[in-house]
Amino acid sequence: MNKIAIIGNYPPRKCGIATFTKDLNDGLKQNGITTAVIAMNDGLNRYNYPGDVAFEIEQNVMASYISAAEYLNSNNFDAVSLQHEFGIFGGKDGIHIIQLLKRLRIPVVTTLHTVLDNPTENQRKVINELSLYSQRLVCISRKGIELLQRVYGIPPSKCVHIHHGVHQYVTKDVQDLRKKLGVEHKKVLLTFGLLSRNKSIEVVINALPGVIRKHPDVVYIVLGATHPHVLKKEGEDYRLNLIRLVNKLNLENNVIFINRFVSNDELFSFLELCDIYVIPYLGEKQISSGTLIYTMAAARPIISTPFWYAKEMLADERGVLFDFKDSVQLAEKINDLLDNEEKRKTIALNAFNLARQCYWPKIAKQYHNLITQIIDEEKAEALSRPAPVIESKFVIPPIKLDHLHVLTDHTGILQHAKYNVPNRNHGYCTDDNARALLLSVMLQNEVQEVDEVNRLTSIYLSFIDYAYNPERKKFRNFMNYERQWLDREGSEDSIGRTAWALGYTAAYTNVCNFYYHSNYLFEKVLGQIDSLTHPRALSYAILGLTHHTKVHEEPAVIKKLMKNTKRLYALFDQTIHNEWLWFDDKVSYANNRIPHALIFAGICLQDEKIIERGLKVLDWLIDKQFTNGVFSPVGNKGWLTPQGKAAFDQQPVEANGMIDACLAAEEYVRDGTYADQALKAFYWFTGENECGQPLYDFATGGCRDGLHAGGVNLNQGAESTISWLMSLMNISFYLRNKNSLLI
Repeated sequence: MNKIAIIGNYPPRKCGIATFTKDLNDGLKQNGITTAVIAMNDGLNRYNYPGDVAFEIEQNVMASYISAAEYLNSNNFDAVSLQHEFGIFGGKDGIHIIQLLKRLRIPVVTTLHTVLDNPTENQRKVINELSLYSQRLVCISRKGIELLQRVYGIPPSKCVHIHHGVHQYVTKDVQDLRKKLGVEHKKVLLTFGLLSRNKSIEVVINALPGVIRKHPDVVYIVLGATHPHVLKKEGEDYRLNLIRLVNKLNLENNVIFINRFVSNDELFSFLELCDIYVIPYLGEKQISSGTLIYTMAAARPIISTPFWYAKEMLADERGVLFDFKDSVQLAEKINDLLDNEEKRKTIALNAFNLARQCYWPKIAKQYHNLITQIIDEEKAEALSRPAPVIESKFVIPPIKLDHLHVLTDHTGILQHAKYNVPNRNHGYCTDDNARALLLSVMLQNEVQEVDEVNRLTSIYLSFIDYAYNPERKKFRNFMNYERQWLDREGSEDSIGRTAWALGYTAAYTNVCNFYYHSNYLFEKVLGQIDSLTHPRALSYAILGLTHHTKVHEEPAVIKKLMKNTKRLYALFDQTIHNEWLWFDDKVSYANNRIPHALIFAGICLQDEKIIERGLKVLDWLIDKQFTNGVFSPVGNKGWLTPQGKAAFDQQPVEANGMIDACLAAEEYVRDGTYADQALKAFYWFTGENECGQPLYDFATGGCRDGLHAGGVNLNQGAESTISWLMSLMNISFYLRNKNSLLI
């Protein structure tokens, strides 16, 4: 007898994956199998789980996935059944789950609830990684298996088809329900499920006038609450639009909305009273539908759009299909079935005959048999396989945002602090709010409190919006604590950093309104970039242009990126082969951003000359800033000149710039040499520096402002804290996947 862990959403979380996970768990237990559920939390709510849940994973907290792997490895589980859907795991396209799987030392069977036929590069990577760390991939439809083999190149031996399970239907007396709903002696059409725009309910509503003219006793019931994530993003806008459509068509007496999540038992009651079940989904790319097979098990006739799963399950006269968005055709199909009771009975019975093969105890038995087979295979191979390499935990601290919150008020992030207490005497600046905006967007897939990160993003974006001076068409920089601007336009550095942050936000934010706002402001800063003369400011702007180009590929932005990258490249024309390679007689502040920009833009533009020049400049700076393998950045008490380098004061912004430049170089070179330098620069924060003292404050999550000859500057300002957090993020991204940098 095996002990199996199931990873997935779980009730009381309300979604199809949660229902599936519970039903599979119950089915396995009915077969006498010991199980435990590893439940995914969504960052929206805290759930009061039942006793079946043994461990919870916080969707956006990487450490939680690693802890889950340790739990599974150390608690005598024989195998894991993973329920996969891109959106339920953290990271881009749910990539965090890979960090759990790669640490497991027990077999994994992954059930894919979505298989895309045209994946992005990263989605393809996630599926291929799932295949690498799973012994089998289970698809609920045969179409999914065909896609895995054709689109992703997954070998047939790794793909298994197991139907979606369904509960055995028990006939119910629903006369009381008919009375409560006012549908006695009515013909009932039903659609069930969490409401969202891709359900395309309006297609059915638009079909109703054509149905009612022939069958005036028809009532359409829309059963189900609005999807929690839809509710969070847009509220009840879609449902209200549907209600307005009902009113416009004078269908108030023919449409009933029931806005709540219903149990399986309640669903079967509604299926009992329905004459035709309608599935009007908007697109074809869906390989599973619990509502469809539930209706088949209830022996109710189904009319559906031809999405993949419906075409497969309703073939051979098990249902009726109509074209996407075609309300006229739908009305004809409904009328035809309402006019022909024998046809309704025939297709319903045909559907039932397939569905009864899919009762949950039978489906769970198939999963158990598959897992048992895999365990036997693993035992047979164990003697010939070398012992697995057990990865150590990350040796870096977790993300801690306490001090970032302390420094941020309703206006923006304050520049400075006395120790870890905000210093209001220095007010705010656009420089730091631009840095903070960039950081908050980086954090959006990395922390559980997504609402709080979005709140911070809104504050920083609002500050930058207010910084724009329409009279001079420039962004201001310094504001005192009384919210009075101290300049009419900011420095070149502040303009460059603003372009960087806005370009990054417009490229990567998950919130559409943040995209619209940041892109609007990005267009305002674009006109200022060509006038920048300082190489550092120009480099900041090039980083923003590059991020925007990578995602949006707008010709005007690409043109500006090419023009300004060539300007930066040309600064080294006269010195690139000299012993003193720098374009000036002084290397001062944050100059690692210059090779960072050249390398990053060169990769984006696929220009080898630009990349090679960036690498040569970076190599020169590395040579000047590492001593016996320890990062020793240019100090601001004299800087770096041909006569020598100032040892102190060393500042966190220098380590952050070196890390990012080296990781950009590693993305191109991919031999580990630059990554090694990036890690050494990172460890400067945690104590591997010339004073042997950490600048990161493990208690507050802040970072101290610099390194003096006598020790650490104990103040924890915005620039330092943001530099630390950005460094932590990018090193984390690198360590998770050493061959595919994300930032």
